Amino acid sequence: MRRVLIFITILFLCAFVISGCITSHSFFYDYDELTKNLIKAEIIYMESEVNFFKIHWYADVEEIDYEYKKELTYDETRELIKALSNIEFKYKILWIPASVSNSFFMQGYGIKLYYEPDLEINYGSDRFIILAQTGDYGYGMRRLAQVRAGRKSNDENWNALISEFYFD
Repeated sequence: MRRVLIFITILFLCAFVISGCITSHSFFYDYDELTKNLIKAEIIYMESEVNFFKIHWYADVEEIDYEYKKELTYDETRELIKALSNIEFKYKILWIPASVSNSFFMQGYGIKLYYEPDLEINYGSDRFIILAQTGDYGYGMRRLAQVRAGRKSNDENWNALISEFYFD
């Protein structure tokens, strides 16, 4: 009987630990942060999967990886960022160390935001962020922590955002 109780206790603890290994979190872009030193915005399209994060490291995204579709006006850019900051992105934190080494991809329509050069950080004149439904890539910008790299918005919200500013 004692062995059965020990086995049930261990089984209960294992189930508790495994069910707690995945926690879901929400992420929202901050309007003020995205608009600070912003120069312009463009809608871009990535035909095939563009790898932006691969096993503990951000991969470089180059201009050949996407196609320019539309440059937005100042007012459109502000409206776009306001709408973007209201979209909820979800990401999961897996508490098992081996599971954090993933590859993340962007595909489809995205938003490229250009910023004024930061004199404190010497990245040259190019500073931009590419925002997509499944992640973001920044050059000369602060990047999200690895655990947030795999965040995603739902299709309905992302498609509505892109449709409003690209297909109108």
